[in-house]
Amino acid sequence: MKLFEMFAGYGGASFALKKAGIDFECVGVSEIDKYAMQCFTQNHKGYHYGNCTQINANELPDFDLLTGGFPCQSFSVAGKGLGELDTRGTLFNEIIRIAEVKQPKYMLLENVKGLTYKPHKETFAKILSELERIGYSVKWKVLNSKEHGTPQNRERVFFVCFLDFYDEFDFKFPEKEELKIFLKDILEEDVDEKYNISDKMLQGLLKHNDNHNKKGTGFIWKPRDINSYASSLRSNGAFCPTDNSVLLLDMYNKKIKEDGICITLSDPCHNNLRIMEPVSLAIRNKNRSKHQTKGLPYGTFPKEYHLKENKEKGVSYAVKQSSHEFMVNNGLRIRKLTPKECFRLMGFLDDRINLDGLSNTQKYKLAGNGWDINLVSKIFKEMFKWI
Repeated sequence: MKLFEMFAGYGGASFALKKAGIDFECVGVSEIDKYAMQCFTQNHKGYHYGNCTQINANELPDFDLLTGGFPCQSFSVAGKGLGELDTRGTLFNEIIRIAEVKQPKYMLLENVKGLTYKPHKETFAKILSELERIGYSVKWKVLNSKEHGTPQNRERVFFVCFLDFYDEFDFKFPEKEELKIFLKDILEEDVDEKYNISDKMLQGLLKHNDNHNKKGTGFIWKPRDINSYASSLRSNGAFCPTDNSVLLLDMYNKKIKEDGICITLSDPCHNNLRIMEPVSLAIRNKNRSKHQTKGLPYGTFPKEYHLKENKEKGVSYAVKQSSHEFMVNNGLRIRKLTPKECFRLMGFLDDRINLDGLSNTQKYKLAGNGWDINLVSKIFKEMFKWI
């Protein structure tokens, strides 16, 4: 299997093929971000062709598979939604130009779910018609990472393209599966304090909550007691905490999301994603009736709720000893997701990606713009199950 990766990023297609156990050779890569190319080079082989608009398709080697997550900002709900009015929205035409000349047997293309929305229906129809014009039968579907083994609510539309019409009949997108790995399972144990939000930002959040509380609008994420807390979560379409619960705070939408599944990583994701972790334990000595606090880290809340043992299974700290009654003083540390955690949410559960020499800013950007290699590997397994 010979691969040509367009808009390669860190090499999502190469990583996914490796994860799927499919033998392949990357004969070419197109990418303009120098840090993405640095990351690609540290992890894969493949000749760099640079800007796809400058590539002479007739000079490319032959290949069997073309992949590309063509720029999605033009169709994203987080962007301006300019579609083809945005020059990035026209880069799909570069895929068509190269594929029409090279005629690879297979293509896997990807974009944001927003491309399928009504404002872009003409663009979506044009994409399908152009693929068909140059000889491909196409199957497309919106897939969500959280329904295929990765704890991230990441919806993307995938186009699976076959030059041989008969190959299409035997292809099916991977079936949904029960999620077995959750956000709490991918968090690092020892996280540097530099990832904690600043006191200024914390005060800003509290002020924001107070303002919305007075207006009767918005969602107030600071819990006062577990009953009202769980009730608020349910009423806002989320779930109450589970064992070792971790909550994710979306700073952009000002909502708390379900603790087991991360909201979509974006670019730059470190500016709008925060996690809230139960981190403190208050110990009451029965003989002295005095509270002692263990390791309250920066960013905790001193006046949250107290829970006795077994009152709430979602808190794992509640235990008893003969001389002490352990109660939870549920101080919540609010911190950023680390780059390693972001890549785990992109399918790198074993951390097998070389990110040497890249700043945290670049790591976040790469993760936010990349492919979930866990999901894509399952698509490849279906595409090439005959191998």
